[in-house]
Amino acid sequence: ALVSLTVQPAAGQQAAVVPDDQTAVLEAADRARSRGADDAPIRIVEMSDFECPCCAQCYNESSRVVDSLYVQSGIARYLWISFPNSSHPRAWPAIEGAFCAGAAGKFWEMHDVLFERQAEWLAAGDLNATLIGYAIGIGVEESSFGDCLRNDVTAPLQVSDYDAALRSGITSTPFFVVGDSIAIRGAVSAERFRAAVDSLLTARGLPTP
Repeated sequence: ALVSLTVQPAAGQQAAVVPDDQTAVLEAADRARSRGADDAPIRIVEMSDFECPCCAQCYNESSRVVDSLYVQSGIARYLWISFPNSSHPRAWPAIEGAFCAGAAGKFWEMHDVLFERQAEWLAAGDLNATLIGYAIGIGVEESSFGDCLRNDVTAPLQVSDYDAALRSGITSTPFFVVGDSIAIRGAVSAERFRAAVDSLLTARGLPTP
């Protein structure tokens, strides 16, 4: 059975459709997993895994602060890279669900649901049905999302992410790179994350929030 979400699409709102062309899906999904001003002076890259408990902890403890202080203010451009742990069997389909939603312009909405409801979908008997339920709840059209999910349409993007992380020497999640120069490993508090970002801004002569 499909999962009922707390937040439902607004009445009369047209569902966002996942493109039926794989190239269009991959391009749209790749664009959707970054946010913030294109001309932001620094970039924050996160390597993450939706099944990873430390990634969920980091999401719960620091993501909103980072987004508010640095992304929404125009200081940072934020990019999310998938890096599923081989011991997490449900990480790959969850990432696929986020990228398929991203192809419909809803990556961050699905990203948030997957971390906020991690325990729920990890225990679900039918994971695909649960992911489709989440997609419907954030306003993605059911049929096109289901086709994207079942046909592994976003697999090339996931493989590319994984290979890039391995080439960079990353072995665990969450892993953050701030301004291409500062590495943050593991789940850190909002205060520690802020101290790292602010130190970089100060070193570059940029104001801190």
